[in-house]
Amino acid sequence: MALNPYPNIINSTDFAIFDFVSSGKKTLKKRVRFELIDDMEQVYNLALCTLLDDGTEDCETASRNGDMVRILETVGVIALMYTEHYPLRKIYFTGSDNLRTRQYQLSIFSQLQSIINYFDIEGLRIESEAVELREPFKAGKNYSAFIFTRKSL
Repeated sequence: MALNPYPNIINSTDFAIFDFVSSGKKTLKKRVRFELIDDMEQVYNLALCTLLDDGTEDCETASRNGDMVRILETVGVIALMYTEHYPLRKIYFTGSDNLRTRQYQLSIFSQLQSIINYFDIEGLRIESEAVELREPFKAGKNYSAFIFTRKSL
């Protein structure tokens, strides 16, 4: 699926945390963290964060490191690793703001033919913290968030 992901992805023993290094304009430590948000449906939020020097995670600020495509390719590999270990779990993914979500949507669309080999994708429209729409991902439609479900291979 990914064309050029960052190497040396390190995961925790429970596969809840994955760390890698982003080498764009600066060298940044990045973290992908999975957290349960819907026990009944087994949906886990995927948070993409920058690890700061003091060890805290910044999951809100865009790092603007010039390597977003490569970071998202790495996140794709991590999603594959995670769902290989937990095939029944679904991954919820959204940006920290509307612009970031839109960028993620464009990346999903650009890699759609590869992604659909591994995942079913749903698009969600969320208004006032309530899901207004949940449907199979459609190109050209704007969504607030996405849910990835691993296909049985």
